[in-house]
Amino acid sequence: MDLDTIKSEYSKHKQGYEKLKTEIIYILESKLKAANIPYHMIDGRIKELDSVIAKAQRNAPRQEFEDIDKIIDICGVRIICLFLSDIEKIELLIEKSFDVEDKDDKMLSKSESEFGYLSVHYVGKLSSDLSGPRYNGIKGLRFEIQVRTMAMHSWATISHYLDYKSPHSIPSELRKDFKALSALFYLADSHFELFFRKGQESKQIVEEKAKKASGIASEEINLDTLSTYLKNKFPDREHNTDIEDISELVEKLVGAGYTTIGELGEDLQRSMKAFSLYEEKYPPTDIETDEPTRFMDVGVVRIALMIGNEKFSGGLLDKQLKKFEKYVK
Repeated sequence: MDLDTIKSEYSKHKQGYEKLKTEIIYILESKLKAANIPYHMIDGRIKELDSVIAKAQRNAPRQEFEDIDKIIDICGVRIICLFLSDIEKIELLIEKSFDVEDKDDKMLSKSESEFGYLSVHYVGKLSSDLSGPRYNGIKGLRFEIQVRTMAMHSWATISHYLDYKSPHSIPSELRKDFKALSALFYLADSHFELFFRKGQESKQIVEEKAKKASGIASEEINLDTLSTYLKNKFPDREHNTDIEDISELVEKLVGAGYTTIGELGEDLQRSMKAFSLYEEKYPPTDIETDEPTRFMDVGVVRIALMIGNEKFSGGLLDKQLKKFEKYVK
């Protein structure tokens, strides 16, 4: 293929590659959301003409050019996930969602001494099951998908700006530092995964304890115990799933002197009548319907303790709440 043909082919298909990139990202975002797989980012890029020409010439002998349709990564999409265990889940999702032609697992091909440019690469096309005008002109185009964790991505991004592109190009006095840095990123990935697994186990243990007669009254107040307590204490109320809101409540409770779930439960019990009367008098308003509704579980705790515990309110109780102090047992 000559240079003019490459330029012509690139120009003819560039819009299709842009459309393909958008479609791949849409499919991945939809599938990951449906599978409840967290991720940091999905982005994509289309190779510029100069890069395509350079690659076509680099992969071909002498002054000839490789056919442009053999360049598999003109359209590239990258998924940055959070944990090592997510990579395997995402791999299965990719293999089910696209017609995969090739897979290159650089995590397996690298030696134990290299963290380096770790990721899993897929080459494929849109699924042959897809049909309709939406996919006209893009179904036959190849693309590449890369999957890596945030730690892998950070190392790849930083090392890209270093002058040393291979192990032997690094001066001997710098090699130990380079390997040590590489190991730190590897350890970060491993420990994030370990922390995530331990966190999942902690939640499961708390949920199991909550089902028993002894319950979790003696457990310390933290995100896991408070979330479980709120779900069990207020089964008929909407549960706040915003982790930041629950974490903020944890800090507020600890700051007010609460150490265990049992202590919280006792104070809530004393203040529930006051809260119920307050909610009846001043119910929150549904944003969509503009109709009176009920407080979510986190709101119940905040208002009940503001009325019933001066340390929680900080002594700054407004007149509206102060009216209900007399109903605290």
